[in-house]
Amino acid sequence: MNTELTQIDDKINAFKAAFQSGMKSFERAGKIIVEILDSDPAAADYILSKCDNLTPTALRVFERIGRGHLLPSLAMDTSEGARRLKALPISLQRQYTDSPIPLVIHGSAGTDVLLVETKNLTQQQVKQVFARDHVRSEGEQKAWLVQSESEANKPATTGAEPAWKVRNGKVIFQKGATLTAGELATIITQIAK
Repeated sequence: MNTELTQIDDKINAFKAAFQSGMKSFERAGKIIVEILDSDPAAADYILSKCDNLTPTALRVFERIGRGHLLPSLAMDTSEGARRLKALPISLQRQYTDSPIPLVIHGSAGTDVLLVETKNLTQQQVKQVFARDHVRSEGEQKAWLVQSESEANKPATTGAEPAWKVRNGKVIFQKGATLTAGELATIITQIAK
């Protein structure tokens, strides 16, 4: 058993080294793309024609990495939290890939703060934590939670047209309308007015 664990550990270490090498390669590739695009801003189509498996989106990701606007490790992270973190300045990307994000939660004794890794945030928590251009402070998150709860407690409005309407003493039904006895009585009352 120990031999098997040692072999697994050796493979994990080999993977980590390859992964780190890949991140450095992403940075080098990004810098090369930036050099090309800085010398000829219209070269993107030419690059894509020469690199069969490179998509326009991937090209822009490498450009962002090369310009120092995106961490290579975030380029491959598809978690909800990473998607929002990618749009923020590089300083915040570094901060929150190295440290967890404070997440305000409601508990029985009021609010509390959990420290959550970006990759572990749920979709709703991502909405709470990330504003358009920054990570919300604890105070901003509390205000966001209060607003979200008040919106959730509002009565729903459907915005759908009623199944019928009375106009000039005539009843106009929507296609597929069904009526209850009470609605029929209401219609008769409105027509009689």
